[in-house]
Order: sequence, then C-alpha cells, then structure tokens
Amino acid sequence: MDAGMYKALSGAVAQMHHLEVASQDLANVNTSGYKRQRLAFGEVLARRQPADDRPGGWVAIGAQRTEWGQGALAGTGNPLDLAIEGDGFFVVQTARGERYTRNGGFTLKADGTLITSTGDPVLGETGPLQVTGQKIEVASDGTLRSEEGEIGKLKIVRFGEPRQGVKEGSNLFSSAPANIRLADDNVRIVQGSIEQSNMNPIDGMISLITINRQFESYQRAMSLMDSATERMIADAAR
Repeated sequence: MDAGMYKALSGAVAQMHHLEVASQDLANVNTSGYKRQRLAFGEVLARRQPADDRPGGWVAIGAQRTEWGQGALAGTGNPLDLAIEGDGFFVVQTARGERYTRNGGFTLKADGTLITSTGDPVLGETGPLQVTGQKIEVASDGTLRSEEGEIGKLKIVRFGEPRQGVKEGSNLFSSAPANIRLADDNVRIVQGSIEQSNMNPIDGMISLITINRQFESYQRAMSLMDSATERMIADAAR
C-alpha cells in the first residue's frame, strides 16, 4: 500500500476509535460518578518489526486515560445518596471481586444491606453494611448511625497510582490490590447528594464535531490519493 494512503488510513482508523470514546462520554453525561475518558495519540516513526512493511509516520493511539476531576455535587435529599468530596472511592463487592465507584446512589435490600443500583453490596471497614433503624445519618468521615446506634463505617479507598485504575462499564473501576490505599483524612462524605458526571455536554458536542471533521479530512485525502493513483496507472497504460 502507498505510504501516503497508509498514513491517511491509520489516521482515519484512530479517529473512528476517538469518535467511539467521545460518543460514550456524551452518552454518560447524566451518569452519576462517571469520569470522562481521553485518548493520547502518537506517531509511529519506524517499523515495529523486521517483517512489518508499514512505513513510519502512521498515526496510533498511545493510551486511553481517565480524567479524575471531581464532578459537581447535586443535592437529592435522599439519606441513602452519598457523594465523596476529594480523592476516594466507595468499595463494592461484585461477582468479579471488589470494585470501586464514585456513584453513591445506594439503596437497601429487604434485609437492610446497603447496595448499589445493580444490587452489589457496599462495603464498610469490616464487610457489607447492614442498616438497622429508620433514621439514617452518615457523618462526613463515613460513619453510619441510626436511632438504634452506630452501624459501621464506609470503606473509602484511593488509587496509589491513578493511571492503574481500569474502567469497567460506566462507573466502576478495578485495580491491582497493591495499588489500593486508604483514603486520606481530608476526604469528606456528603449525605443527601450525588456526584454528577465530570463530562461537560457542550465540550462533548464540540469534540464530536471536531472528530467528525478530522475523519472526513482523512477520507478526502484517501479519495484524492486514490484518484491520483488511477490517473497514473491510466497514463502509464497509454
């Protein structure tokens, strides 16, 4: 394949993936605790392997990263809606093991177990939290109490190296146990609030328009190069 055509094709493929990520971000603008994704692009300057005949200079996606910035807090008045201010995650027990989330839209099972919207138990420092009583109060340090006394304390953790947090679905993350740390003392739990997505819908729409234009530019470049190649072949045949 012509070197110029290959470079244009690699750019178009990269922008297609970019479009998928940007569309996912925009679709989750109203998902509690959602964290925006970013792609890092790079240029491959040399052949990767001796058997790889692709020329240097083609576009490649270097990495997909999560933007960990705090989303705005929205008051709900629901005592089981909790938000984290600062660097931390709620810990939930899933079928795949412990996972971490910023989405604090919790509810109760019939037996009083505190769970996520998907039914996964929310973990306290000593295991799943089982709520008793009617009036639930959550202190800023994550301690749960009711009129029957203290229930337990939320387990709040952080990633030692944020880039090692792996996104799963819309608002769950996983990471190696060695990367998990207890949250710092300055992290605060806010009862009756939900953390909104840190995705700005206006920025998302602008990003989609920009990506589409870049993709169309690569398409036009490939079309022009294809037409030029056809003319060269036709002239050679004559």
